[in-house]
Amino acid sequence: MTYEDVEPLRARYRPAKIKVLFVGESAPADGDFFYKQTGQVHGQFRQVLAPHIGDSPTFVEAFKQAGFYLDDLVLEPVNRLSGSKKKALHASNIQSLAERLTAYRAPLVVAFMKGITAPVKAAIAASGTPCQFEVVPFPGNGRQAEFRSAMTAIMPKLLNR
Repeated sequence: MTYEDVEPLRARYRPAKIKVLFVGESAPADGDFFYKQTGQVHGQFRQVLAPHIGDSPTFVEAFKQAGFYLDDLVLEPVNRLSGSKKKALHASNIQSLAERLTAYRAPLVVAFMKGITAPVKAAIAASGTPCQFEVVPFPGNGRQAEFRSAMTAIMPKLLNR
């Protein structure tokens, strides 16, 4: 899956007004993608959010209607790269994310991977966008329950926008 495949699909689900921006590391290299309604990120987000926002006609459509949007720090898959290459890409993509944050103007940004906290914070600062910031664990690698618990804890912030 390439940037050319992912970004037009992602853009189709961008709400007119983004209330909550979720930021992941990158789309996975295996072809699964949240907006394709495949993979563990989609499954875990659906499990925790659908009871609150619904899933009709599809969960990603309900996600959009709720004012939620999912973007990534890096717009090309990094999950098969070494840690040092990932960190270099994180750093080199801060400005790109900052520019998108300026356009999105989301009042709440939620990073869903603790390892991207610093670059996402740097992008927020570079964007000058006033927003609240939260971090939850990545919803995979055995941390699904931690993800669901963290999302439940911030649910009032997510829903009261």
